[in-house]
Amino acid sequence: MANKTSVFCLLSSVLLLPGMLAAAQPCRDIVFKPLEAGLMRYGDTTRLGRPFAKDPTVIRHNGKYFMYYSECSYAKDRVPKNLPKYRTWWWGGIATSTNLVDWTRIGNISVEGAPVTVGWVAPCVKKFDGKIHIFAQGHDERGIDAPKDKAPNKLNVLWHATSDDGIHFRSDTDKPAFIAKNEWSLNRAIDAEVYRVGDRMMLMYATREHPTGNIQQLGMAWAKYGSAYRLSDWHELSIKAPFFKPDLPWEMKCIEAPTVIQRKGIWYMFYAGAYNHERQQIGVAWSMDGVNFTRWRNEPVLPHGPEGSWNAWESGHPGIFEDDDGTVYLFYQGKATLKGDYQLSCLKVEFVD
Repeated sequence: MANKTSVFCLLSSVLLLPGMLAAAQPCRDIVFKPLEAGLMRYGDTTRLGRPFAKDPTVIRHNGKYFMYYSECSYAKDRVPKNLPKYRTWWWGGIATSTNLVDWTRIGNISVEGAPVTVGWVAPCVKKFDGKIHIFAQGHDERGIDAPKDKAPNKLNVLWHATSDDGIHFRSDTDKPAFIAKNEWSLNRAIDAEVYRVGDRMMLMYATREHPTGNIQQLGMAWAKYGSAYRLSDWHELSIKAPFFKPDLPWEMKCIEAPTVIQRKGIWYMFYAGAYNHERQQIGVAWSMDGVNFTRWRNEPVLPHGPEGSWNAWESGHPGIFEDDDGTVYLFYQGKATLKGDYQLSCLKVEFVD
């Protein structure tokens, strides 16, 4: 365990007591196992005529599993007639399952009350406070509240909406929920992850360093738990510097797609290292307070597969999911070649003390 990245501490109201900090330790090992129900490979064929799905996030609701993911732009020869141009771009999709292996597409993510051009890409979907919440990225054609020298129109910002059934979402505002505003990055925010720490909802996001935009790093903000999670509710924590950035050779110039779970008083953050075209792999960091994270190991816990395998070029963009019975699963994307089709898969996760 080494290589700590931390630039701030949360206010004392959510920190653990000193004695608890001294006693808290991460697990000894993290083990991945196949699903009992069989092998999962999912790719949405709607837009390309061949499998393509990225950025998975999963919940369980009313006895079914719901998986939300990103779809790429339509192939030119597959664009439906009379479909508005903005609906041909990247968009979020939804599939359902009863066993985590066999998935059926039910349509695209659609949100009433939000601007129609928001694609709801790379979604983070969680159940809390009696509702299903989605936080996802999308262009804001109006360039709301963004300095043009740091981010022109169509910047990537985060949007928020809620649902009762996991299919029909509604937003109570036509403005973004979050725009990155700090001293070190572009006003860009993608790959949202939200989780609760005490009376606060934490938000992790990926962004690019300013001014070159070459390095992808992680920022963090918080809002009061139970708030409306609007733009005015979020407070930046990583103002001076990212809270997590690529430091290891395999991470290259990119850390993205954080996803967090708490086990026995420890927060574990699974994350993607390296850009997609550079053989992205998955690492893990841990935290005693849900804010300051230390790399659990300096090697990826889920590397890309051997040549010829379905994920030979990438095992990336993790999405952690805890089922109603406490079983933990890691969803992730993979592809066989640099220009290959993305598919989604899932493994059971065990934390060994």
